Amino acid sequence: MEVTASNIKTARLASALFFFVCVPMSLWDQTYVLGKVFVPQDPVATSIGLLSNEFLFRTAIVSHLAGFIIFAFMILLFYSIFKSVDKHLSRLMIFSLLAQVPVVFVFEVFNYAALMVLKSEARPAFDAAQQQEVAYFLMRLPRYATGAGMGKLFLGLCFIPFGMLVFRSKLAPRIIGMLLIIGGVGYVADCCIAILLQRADYVVVRSYLIYTTVCYALALLWFLVKGVRNQTPIR
Repeated sequence: MEVTASNIKTARLASALFFFVCVPMSLWDQTYVLGKVFVPQDPVATSIGLLSNEFLFRTAIVSHLAGFIIFAFMILLFYSIFKSVDKHLSRLMIFSLLAQVPVVFVFEVFNYAALMVLKSEARPAFDAAQQQEVAYFLMRLPRYATGAGMGKLFLGLCFIPFGMLVFRSKLAPRIIGMLLIIGGVGYVADCCIAILLQRADYVVVRSYLIYTTVCYALALLWFLVKGVRNQTPIR
């Protein structure tokens, strides 16, 4: 495989999109705004937080959708570099990414519906307590068990073939491919654990799952600094 200056720039651009766009957007919508709005096990406090921070909540919806689109563009940039290594693995990476699209958009519909319920625009026949319970339920769906797991499942199934492509290509150290694979396996495990285990049990393995996130972040950091290296792959 011939490595061109264009491929090096493409790899750095893709990683830059992750660290300087996707990560800040994720911290905004999944950490800052969610922390101000969502209160676990408390529909009343969640409803008050949602209505008190309505504009922030709306920006979080837009941020999450935009962040996912940019993340998808990042994967497509890497696909353009590694697609010649193995067309089947490359297609699997893209198919897994495409499968995540409806999951992300449907869950943001749930979030928007929660806001509409509280503002009596969807079901004005509900009383205040019912509106709060329904809104809390709609917001809870994307964040626990099956909801949180499904998004991570497809993300993991995207990173696993991506890591295998990197490992086989020799355009990066093999450890980088292994880190991507570990990160992908961690997300798939996260999905299975979230569905199979109770929350108390789930917390026990949380530290392992955090390390898997660090693994693929380190791999992408290598691409940000080094791009891809000029080395003929082993056949």
